[in-house]
Amino acid sequence: MPMAKPNMILIFMDDMGYGDMSCYSNTPIRTPNMDKVAGAGVKFTQMYAAAPICTPSRVGILTGRYPQRSGLSRVLFPEDEEGLTQAEVTIADCLKAQGYATCALGKWHVGCRPEHMPRQHGFDYFFGLPYSNDMDPLPLYENERVIESPPDQATLTRRYTDKAIEFIQEHKDQPFFIYLAHTMPHIPLHVEEEFRGKSAAGTYGDTIECIDWHLGRLMDTLEELDLLDNTLLMITSDNGPWYEGSTGGLRGRKFDVYEGGVRMPFVAQWPRVIPAGTLCEQPASQMDLLPTLTKLAGGEVPQDRIIDGRDIWHLFLNQGGSPHEALYFYAADSLNAIRVGKWKLHVARGFRGEDRREMPQLFDLSIDPGESYNLADRYPGLVEKLIAKMEVFDGEIREQRPAGKH
Repeated sequence: MPMAKPNMILIFMDDMGYGDMSCYSNTPIRTPNMDKVAGAGVKFTQMYAAAPICTPSRVGILTGRYPQRSGLSRVLFPEDEEGLTQAEVTIADCLKAQGYATCALGKWHVGCRPEHMPRQHGFDYFFGLPYSNDMDPLPLYENERVIESPPDQATLTRRYTDKAIEFIQEHKDQPFFIYLAHTMPHIPLHVEEEFRGKSAAGTYGDTIECIDWHLGRLMDTLEELDLLDNTLLMITSDNGPWYEGSTGGLRGRKFDVYEGGVRMPFVAQWPRVIPAGTLCEQPASQMDLLPTLTKLAGGEVPQDRIIDGRDIWHLFLNQGGSPHEALYFYAADSLNAIRVGKWKLHVARGFRGEDRREMPQLFDLSIDPGESYNLADRYPGLVEKLIAKMEVFDGEIREQRPAGKH
């Protein structure tokens, strides 16, 4: 493992599908800078979000834990009193303890009360929205202060990138972590005028091409400051596409635990450390980032709680197999599916688990990533074994869930 503490930048899109990055599919959307990252480093083909919707997906990536453990399994709204509590530990908390300057930009959406906001969770600086851009009121924060309400959403991608560049310039002499959670392409779609009408994929494509162009600005800054070679740059999305966007042919979309709702694009580069053109086809989870990044920084994951993520640095180098015996897929508090090896079993469809038509469904993802052909009747013993495994895991989750969240 490399000795120097790398700078780390995690770019987190909102509702961008698996097929919306051109290095993943034959999309009409042009993403040359994202593709450049993939070509210079690693592309994961089986990276999973912790949930198929905004809030729990963000809880998962920030804490390394299934969001059901913290009781944040649904989308939060401005009137909600719930949020990420001080009992949780985030990536920023872990990296700050290792001397990192930490910055959260863009969409937060894990609670909007003062005690839930980024600077209460390990981030030195925050500039962004407390939740989704289709909610009202829509305040733009700088740290704890509302500076605009509502902001001009067409300017947000540029302004987030400007703030990221400023943070890099200010902290170039110490390791830094930037969590840049873009507002787009969540609806309503907004884009700067100079990018409007440029994409063959409509306004949706315009927003992604705009983000890609500003990514190029950020990468240029790293190069100008001679920081590129010691920066781990990662790009992914929170869940599958909503009304527009491509899943790359995978079944399902946002809200679904079919692959199109939870399998995410994920590319990363760290020049001279991650070999160019690396391809990882092992199953991994965004929850793995907390232990992986913490260990890269020289720290240890919290020992006083269950961390569901695993150190997957070896997968960034395409060495060895997945550390996960199983991955579990919840829709809110309903455990709908499990993945073990090449097999994925669905036992329910929907956020309450009430729709069990055509269930159970068993798919061999090695030959059927589109989850089109149900093999449950061919392998009844395997179905029974996987259902039993799900019941045990779900029982453990429910036992330790916060009071009032059962």
